[in-house]
Amino acid sequence: MILAAGLLVLAGLGLFVAGGLTGVTGWYWACVAACGLAVALLVAARLRAPAAARDTRAAAEPAGRAGERATPATGPAQPPGSSSPDDDHPGRPEDLTASAGRATGHPAPAATGAADASGDPAEEDVEVTDLLIVVDLTDEVLVVDEHPRYHLAGCRWSAGRETVPLPVREARTDGFTPCAVCRPDRHLAEVERTRRAARRS
Repeated sequence: MILAAGLLVLAGLGLFVAGGLTGVTGWYWACVAACGLAVALLVAARLRAPAAARDTRAAAEPAGRAGERATPATGPAQPPGSSSPDDDHPGRPEDLTASAGRATGHPAPAATGAADASGDPAEEDVEVTDLLIVVDLTDEVLVVDEHPRYHLAGCRWSAGRETVPLPVREARTDGFTPCAVCRPDRHLAEVERTRRAARRS
């Protein structure tokens, strides 16, 4: 339809030129008719486009829902009465902690420096006063590639891993956060306070 409308516009232009050259009024009326027909075709094409898009979406949605219903569940179902591998070790520390929480009716507190689900240590809970001191320091900390925390040299979590030394300011700028195991921000803040006190004395 759009192509036909374009051809009609060109025809109307030709008729207009012919009318101007010959002075015949009929050419002008033919030009107006051609342009009006072109406008009608464009309006019809515009109205049909949303309807076609709605039909396409309506046809795609049932197919998507059918694909979801046809997708089998992954992993074997656990038969009734069977125990998970975790039940074979009732004496583990995390089981004892959970049992203690159930017995008291309150959730048991998480252990300091506990690792998150990805195996990384938790983030250090930094005091605001320590953060204001540490944020501009250039003291060196250690980071492990593809892990989100930065550490002190003696951190037991980073022991045995390949580390990269960085100034703490640069490590924070790059998106690393302090480790809850070795608590680098608290340590560096205490070191900086000692340095400032020594300079004042």
